[in-house]
Amino acid sequence: MKSSTRAFLIVLLPALIVLGIGLATWAALGSAESKPPAPVSPAVSGPALVTASGHGWSQEGVDGPMPSPGTCHLRWTEAHEPLPDPACTPGAIDAAVSQANLAQTVCRKGGYTSSVRPPVSVTDKAKARIMAAYGIPASDASKYELDHLVPLADGGASDIRNLWPEPNTFASGKPSGSAFVHNDKDQVEQDAFAALCAGRATLESIQRTMAGDWSAAHYTGGAADDGN
Repeated sequence: MKSSTRAFLIVLLPALIVLGIGLATWAALGSAESKPPAPVSPAVSGPALVTASGHGWSQEGVDGPMPSPGTCHLRWTEAHEPLPDPACTPGAIDAAVSQANLAQTVCRKGGYTSSVRPPVSVTDKAKARIMAAYGIPASDASKYELDHLVPLADGGASDIRNLWPEPNTFASGKPSGSAFVHNDKDQVEQDAFAALCAGRATLESIQRTMAGDWSAAHYTGGAADDGN
């Protein structure tokens, strides 16, 4: 081989190596950019549902840790519907109610909630302390009801962690005329109960929806859209 040819190859070889590395890098980058980003797991909002001890109360009072005064805060949706503080009121359920025994518990003929609801002597004391925890003055007691976040009719318990001071307001609905409907959530509860006992929604889905954001639940005469 002539010296001139050999010199040419010596100069050309490094250039080809650099070119090859560049093409490989470009291909790798193009491949990476063409792949969709890895899905991000949604964050879990708020504490998980609590399983209460029994029905969540005794003659001595309701079960569960009572938050200190002023440590809980009501939240509001964009539609101005009230939600409790998830740190204070994550929701609590009664283990005695299950999907398998609905016909013998919450959906039984003759009613169920009266058999597990604590007496007024217990709930009045609890309401006063829970209102204080939420920073609501006692003079405003008539504007709030002591609400079960997960309703008793859907397997909720009367544990402190399922009770909150719910404002008696109608932000998106209208009074139905029913003696049992004092706010928008009451109407949602009635619709959810009907969907549960008609088999249009599961117990777990209703409980999770009520605890997470009850205002996102929509139960109609057809298939239930329970927000989950």
